[in-house]
Amino acid sequence: MLPGDTLCNVLYIDLGKKSYRIEKRPALFEAGIGGAGVAIRLLAEECPAGCDPFSPDNPVVFAVGPLTGLFPLASKTVAMFKSPLSGNLGESHCGGRSAVAIRLAGYGAMVIKGASETPIYLAVHGDKVYFRNAATLWGMDNLFTAGQIIRGREPSPGTRTIMRIGRAGEKMIPFAGVTTETYRHFGRLGLGAVFGSKKLKAVVVSGARSLPTKDV
Repeated sequence: MLPGDTLCNVLYIDLGKKSYRIEKRPALFEAGIGGAGVAIRLLAEECPAGCDPFSPDNPVVFAVGPLTGLFPLASKTVAMFKSPLSGNLGESHCGGRSAVAIRLAGYGAMVIKGASETPIYLAVHGDKVYFRNAATLWGMDNLFTAGQIIRGREPSPGTRTIMRIGRAGEKMIPFAGVTTETYRHFGRLGLGAVFGSKKLKAVVVSGARSLPTKDV
C-alpha cells in the first residue's frame, strides 16, 4: 500500500445512534486480497453469532479492492451481510460507479450497523456523513423518482453513487435488491430487505480524491 493511500480507511456508521467514525486498518487490507477478502473479515468481526438477518446487529459491509479507480474494469463493489433469504452468508456484487465513488471518498470499506426508528438515507461526502430524513421517500411507488429527488438534494463533488431500495426492500421481502445508477444492482440474497429492516432508504457516496500511484 502506497503512502497516503486512503484504501486502508474503514468508515463505521451506526444508524441508531446517528454516529460514525473512521479507522485506519492497513493490516486488514494487506491480509485480504481485494474487496471480498476485506469484507468477509469485517463481517466476521461485526456480525454476532446467531444474529437474526433483520436484527439491528446485522451489519452491511461494502468494500472495494486496491485496483479500483486505477485499473480499467476494476469497478465492482462487494456487499456482505447475513442473508434474510438463506439465513447464511449474503454476498452480492455491483458494477457502475459505486466502487469508484467509495474509493474517491477516501475509503476501502464501509460498515453500516444499527437501525433507525424513522426512514433515513445516508449521504457520505468525503469525510463527512449526514443522516437525512427520508420519510417523504418511504413508500414512494417509483424507485426512479426517489433517486431523482435524492440526486437533486445532494451535491456531487467528483464521482457520486446512489444506492437505494424500492417497495420490496421497504417491505423486507427476503430477495429484495438494491439499485444503483438505475441499471446496476446488488441483486443477490436480499440486501434490499436488510436496508428495509434498518429503515435505510438509500446510501449516497461522493468523492473527488486523487489516488497515489508509483512508477515500477
